Amino acid sequence: MGLKKKLLRLKWVVFENLFRLFKINSNKIVVDNFLGRGYGGNPRAIVEELLKINDKLDVVWITDNNIVDKKEFPQNIRCVKLNSIREIYDCTTSSIWIDNIKINYKGKKRKGQFYLQTWHAGVGFKKVEHEAMDSLDSGYVKESMRDSSLIDLMISNSDWVTKNYSDNFWYDGKIVKTGLPRNDIFFKDNKESKQKVESYFNSNKKIILYAPTFRNYLNISEQIKLFSLNAQKLVEAAEKRFGGQYILVTRVHPNIAGEFKITESDYLKDGSKYPDMQELLVSSDILITDFSSSLFDFMLKSSRIFLFASDYDNYKKYERELKFDPKKDLPFPFANSEEELISKVATFDEDDMVVKNNNLKDSLGICDDGHSAERVAKLLAQVIDGVGL
Repeated sequence: MGLKKKLLRLKWVVFENLFRLFKINSNKIVVDNFLGRGYGGNPRAIVEELLKINDKLDVVWITDNNIVDKKEFPQNIRCVKLNSIREIYDCTTSSIWIDNIKINYKGKKRKGQFYLQTWHAGVGFKKVEHEAMDSLDSGYVKESMRDSSLIDLMISNSDWVTKNYSDNFWYDGKIVKTGLPRNDIFFKDNKESKQKVESYFNSNKKIILYAPTFRNYLNISEQIKLFSLNAQKLVEAAEKRFGGQYILVTRVHPNIAGEFKITESDYLKDGSKYPDMQELLVSSDILITDFSSSLFDFMLKSSRIFLFASDYDNYKKYERELKFDPKKDLPFPFANSEEELISKVATFDEDDMVVKNNNLKDSLGICDDGHSAERVAKLLAQVIDGVGL
């Protein structure tokens, strides 16, 4: 643990010990989305349903002021800066914590506090947590194991995810197969979300969403080069195959989004700073990815999925082991080069892919149906009311 982190932890210890003198507020909920990365993910969907049940809740959303535009938050949600004294106070005196990563320190859980860990992925390519220990930083492993010891509930959307949690998350507590709240958007009227996305990009064209994941083995300039596609050629191929007008929206992983620079054009837009990935997915007509779990969300909406990794061999050699080999284990068209990707778009067989997509969902035991957030909110309402699970 570096000096800066040690000083931050000391700050937490000093102030949380002081704030433990205050009673827990049964109506207060502290929420984090990926270390303060804005209003999105599973936490957003859960909170919106909870506020329908009880609009008197004091919902505290942890934000990183360098990333977050506060205007995206509803008025009845209170934003508090990450690692501020105010966050320490709210975490120490709240009745519920909701998070989707395991490295956001929230202090020592008090008797009477309840911790819901929603995780930020569902079915995924990469081996994670215990299964990936050899490639993870020892500090992360220690923090993750500590976090797991505090969790009261995890939620799953499939048999596959439930098994992954049980096998790899250092967690032997309750797992409920509710579906993933963030995926409810695929089953509901999403006109408003699409309008927000259109307004953000100032375009009503159909979207090809390119969402590659980050590479630990490459520096930022190498990743910028790797993820730079010929937007015009790709857009023209999609327009010829599917009809209508398109733009390419590139959204890189949060780990590199702050450093990743995109020169926008009539064909290409930067989607890395858009706050809610699910709104982008539901507003997109086509998804291109490599090893991102967003594929397993998007397939709830559409089978227009293309896999593309020109560094496929190096990725397998230098990155984490994969639980799915995109070339062998998944039905979606895979391309090793940009030319091959454009060819795959041009020859896409939609009828065949719909059948294969449905078969894949069945094999994973996916249960998403548009009511996941309602189920989770009802469980948390029981906790707030003191009924328990």
